[in-house]
Amino acid sequence: MVRIMTQSLKILSILVVSGAVLIGSVGFFNFWSERSRPANEGRPTTLTITAEDDGSTVAKKLTDADLVNLGAYFETRLRFSGNELAPGTYTLRKGMSTNEIITAVTVPASSEDEDADAQAAEAATELKVTFVEGQRLEEYAETLVAAGWTGDPEEFIAAAKAPANPDAWEFLEDLPDGAGLEGYLFPDTYTIPSNVTSQDAIDYMLAIFDVRFTEEMRQQAEAEGLTIHEVVTLASLVEREAAVPEENASIAALYRNRLDFYETGLLEADPTVQYAVGAPGDWWPALNSELLSEAVDHPYNTYFVQGLPPGPIANPGLRSLQAALDPEDVDYLFMVAKNDGTDTHAFANNLDEHQENTCTYDPEAESCTGAKADAPERAFVDRETWVRGWRLRGAA
Repeated sequence: MVRIMTQSLKILSILVVSGAVLIGSVGFFNFWSERSRPANEGRPTTLTITAEDDGSTVAKKLTDADLVNLGAYFETRLRFSGNELAPGTYTLRKGMSTNEIITAVTVPASSEDEDADAQAAEAATELKVTFVEGQRLEEYAETLVAAGWTGDPEEFIAAAKAPANPDAWEFLEDLPDGAGLEGYLFPDTYTIPSNVTSQDAIDYMLAIFDVRFTEEMRQQAEAEGLTIHEVVTLASLVEREAAVPEENASIAALYRNRLDFYETGLLEADPTVQYAVGAPGDWWPALNSELLSEAVDHPYNTYFVQGLPPGPIANPGLRSLQAALDPEDVDYLFMVAKNDGTDTHAFANNLDEHQENTCTYDPEAESCTGAKADAPERAFVDRETWVRGWRLRGAA
């Protein structure tokens, strides 16, 4: 079914001032700075910076020396500061904040750079941009442009599909080779400069994901034998199916039950097919015979491909991520939209219950009007009859 998007976002505003390019959301950066601050405060440690070092190598040195916990945060914060690293040997104390370390090991940028930064700041305006849960990368690019962003949407999509520095983020360690950042650009409201680069915009969203997908959630995923990529992928399906937040955990349970117990091992999730055939102007099209025929051999077609799709189909919010990790304790295997204005589903533990629900909420379905006396006993895995069979099933 096509999910009706809800606007239940937790707002976190990140104020970015172009020029120094400093994120000014005090609450967020104070929180992240505390995560970056190691224990054993006050213990002196020596750090040497050479002329060949850049932000990435210094971040690694700081992490190795236990001066910061989050090297990626130091690197990002250094770039936003506008300062330049100053080669030399420094005595730093464990427990120093990231800002204090940056002040100690950097100098202001050259006057030419400052003039260029000032001109860029003058030319930029602040934009408030809201990315909604369940949007895909292309919709993020469209949202940026609609808000007044002056960047290239195709460049943004390309940068998100081929991440430049996935190793900088611990939560991307199990990202499959060739995978993009679909699913990891955390949906929220951001205040950014109109001329922010694609990479900086992506980094802002990855930084929020790093905070919101907590250490406890990562440990829970590991305890359940799931990778972060699998959790995010499942959460993206839940996000697209759930129109009301009360159903997130139920839908997550249904999908996990299908993975574990469904005889075919197929998720049979309509949103994965929509993702496969979506196109500019309609990224989540209502499925019909023509579109279904196009998706027959697509790797995201979970009516044919067993298990989870290769990756997320959208960017899920926190509620869906939590539901993927902690689904409701139910035996649901089927659901059908009630079509009664509530945006909710009728769930079923078996095919007989599902057929009854289908005929209750969609009495015109072919399986309820005599076109097919009974619902099919299993998924339509025969490519020649799948398109016809999908229609007879009524709904996932």
